[in-house]
Amino acid sequence: EMLGDSGENLPTVLEEICTDPKRKEILTSWVHELTPMDVADFEFPRDPSGRVHLMLCETNGRKVSAYSASDGTLRFLAMLAVLLGKNSEGLYFFEEIDTGIHPARQWLLLELIEKQAAKNNIQITTTTHAPDLLTFANDSTFENMSVVCRLEDSHDAIIRPVAELPDVKKLRKSGRGLGGLLTEGWMETALTFTENKDEAEGDGE
Repeated sequence: EMLGDSGENLPTVLEEICTDPKRKEILTSWVHELTPMDVADFEFPRDPSGRVHLMLCETNGRKVSAYSASDGTLRFLAMLAVLLGKNSEGLYFFEEIDTGIHPARQWLLLELIEKQAAKNNIQITTTTHAPDLLTFANDSTFENMSVVCRLEDSHDAIIRPVAELPDVKKLRKSGRGLGGLLTEGWMETALTFTENKDEAEGDGE
């Protein structure tokens, strides 16, 4: 079965992943790194109706039902199910990927997504408000990154590739990084400048 849009069939998809020792090792290591739980294994008990459930087994022997896991842990498990599933090729959209992930671990999440996307021919579109994720992005992600903003006195939002903003490639290599440029308001200023420039050039034609 495939993972549903709202996480349906998550235990079944994870169980299939765990039948492959290599994928199970990747799954376990990433869950261990990116969640507060000390997960060492997974169990998939059935209820009387045959429905598959998920238990997270920690190194101290404690077993935690997925029903008791945090929203952040479940969101991350769902992303792993997509990235490691046997039908992983395709286009996926993850909204606010940093939600529920500790800021100190966000770079690990982005690294996982970038590696799996390159390895498995996956195209991933995601949104985030986390400045650090912009700084951590590799060159390929940077070239495909866009910024969305509603400018002052405008009812419409605009979207523009980050790589097209003036001097951004040079500034990205500076100590501030893309995250610093975002928090300082530089991106909004650059968007306003490029939008006004485009309008002026259009009026002059």
